[in-house]
Amino acid sequence: MRPVVLIAANFLREHRWPVLILFGWIVFTALAAGDFGRGRPSVFDVIFYLEQQAIYISIFTAFLAATAIHNERKSRRILLVLSKAVSRAQYLLAVVAGSWATAVAYIVVFVLSANWLTAHAMLPNGGLWPFAILIMAGVMIATTVALFFSTFCNPYLATALTGLLFCLPGFWHRHLYASITYYPGFPVILQFFSFRFQADWAPRWAVVFAAMLESIVFWILGVAVFDRRDIAVPVE
Repeated sequence: MRPVVLIAANFLREHRWPVLILFGWIVFTALAAGDFGRGRPSVFDVIFYLEQQAIYISIFTAFLAATAIHNERKSRRILLVLSKAVSRAQYLLAVVAGSWATAVAYIVVFVLSANWLTAHAMLPNGGLWPFAILIMAGVMIATTVALFFSTFCNPYLATALTGLLFCLPGFWHRHLYASITYYPGFPVILQFFSFRFQADWAPRWAVVFAAMLESIVFWILGVAVFDRRDIAVPVE
């Protein structure tokens, strides 16, 4: 387990500047939505902020995961890492762990910013932490799907395929939405757009647990593909 922790920590260190920039973005957009504390933001502005950040955090962490293998192969550092008795499964697990740790930090900053915004909008904030759990579920499935695609695609294509996979059911008729609880990603996106500060709102826990289980499945699939890849071939 120690190699996984060390690789994950190095992943966080390498991405510290994008992470700090995203922290600033989360805080700045909350301040902008709240007119920098000078007025009372509308409920629609607050809801838009929550939906925007939920999607953005999921996409950003998915892209970080999708670029990990490519960047490591480009620098050829991955050869050194895997020569130190680190299995490919451990390596992918470390990338997932680093991405998820980044997401947890994002979500904490997001919830604190959203608390400030809801206080100025005089809205109840009891649903923010359940909403944060839903975001984490979205991050979990997004990062593992993007990592799976990145084992045989370049990072940009892997991220695009992840988005396409998640949004594909959107082309179906709405009456089919209730039957796709276990489809990767899309049910979580639907839940993002269902939050309206209702007193009885809660995420569909079946969707959250399905995203967690699917994350494990896509990690296993990623390991199966990555074990068969020739990582000694240089990439551009």
